[in-house]
Amino acid sequence: MRPLAQDEERVTFWRRHTIGGVVLCVVLPAIVALRTWISPDVPNTEWILPIAAAVAIPAPLLLLVPVERLVRHPRGRLFYDTWEAAGIALVIVLCLLDGGTSSPYVLFLFVLLAHAALAYPPIGVGLAGTTIVAGYLTMGLVDGSLRPSDLFVGVLALTVATGTCAFASANHVRAYERTAAYAQEIATLARRDGLTGTLNHRAFHERLQAEVRRAAADNPVSLLIVDVDSFKTVNDTFGHPAGDGVLQMVGASLTGLTRPGDSAGRLGGDEFALLLPGTALPEATAVAERLRERVRTTAADFGATVSVGVATATSPDVTALHAAADAAAYRAKRGGRDRVVAATEPGTEPATEPALSAS
Repeated sequence: MRPLAQDEERVTFWRRHTIGGVVLCVVLPAIVALRTWISPDVPNTEWILPIAAAVAIPAPLLLLVPVERLVRHPRGRLFYDTWEAAGIALVIVLCLLDGGTSSPYVLFLFVLLAHAALAYPPIGVGLAGTTIVAGYLTMGLVDGSLRPSDLFVGVLALTVATGTCAFASANHVRAYERTAAYAQEIATLARRDGLTGTLNHRAFHERLQAEVRRAAADNPVSLLIVDVDSFKTVNDTFGHPAGDGVLQMVGASLTGLTRPGDSAGRLGGDEFALLLPGTALPEATAVAERLRERVRTTAADFGATVSVGVATATSPDVTALHAAADAAAYRAKRGGRDRVVAATEPGTEPATEPALSAS
């Protein structure tokens, strides 16, 4: 059983739908009371009015229902299914007390069917409609107030209404799913670099801040700052399409090294980064070495390499971690490029930082 909602927009929809249901629980009994007041010959008012009051008076309490929890839970729809079934049953009871299929309250069944079509999937609408048709047919057979031909027409009308509402529901569901998929695609594109597919500057730094906030001695967070060496030379020698190809290779190499929970991003131009939560400096340095070797191999036709700075944080200080990794990357480029340099700890600038590997 699927949850009724998996995103905030859908949760908001179900909140509005719940409010609409509460309004119906007040308005329909009010119509019953109004008819009883203006038509003194209505039968069984001693039963009808208490039933209407029993529905309308406590109905606002349904606004206290934890809608978000219900619609996100796989079995949350049982609440709404029960509510819909109870509404149908009460309308049928009112009709039976008021003359059966000849009662004007039969029109309430169409209202409930329309209300179901606005929210339920086609199967749910079909079940609600089938229940309504069965109830109407049972009333007609029990009270005998309609000729068989008239009862047949009523059943057909409710059946056609059910089919129409189920089709409308299917159309609504399809439109919503396409809109939701489009919105998800737009959200993804807003967080991704269009050329390399890695996280863009903003999305990467959001991720960086979230992970570093959890950094501790037993939960180190490592950051790799990656610069493409002599990128201008690649563009000038082979052309900008080749330069874009090199950036794509670097992005693919970064993505290929990520584990679940890791994040690769393009910070801008020819600068990339790789975030490694739960990773100490030695392991992060080994990842940086694999990255350097992979780029050197895949981009060999263009003579492209990368310089990588590595730093690790064990305290929630994003600025210090980024500065340390950035400074290490600068030392890697200054030391000859195509190499990895690791910072001893964020915020420190060692007097001499030997290159850990070189071409």
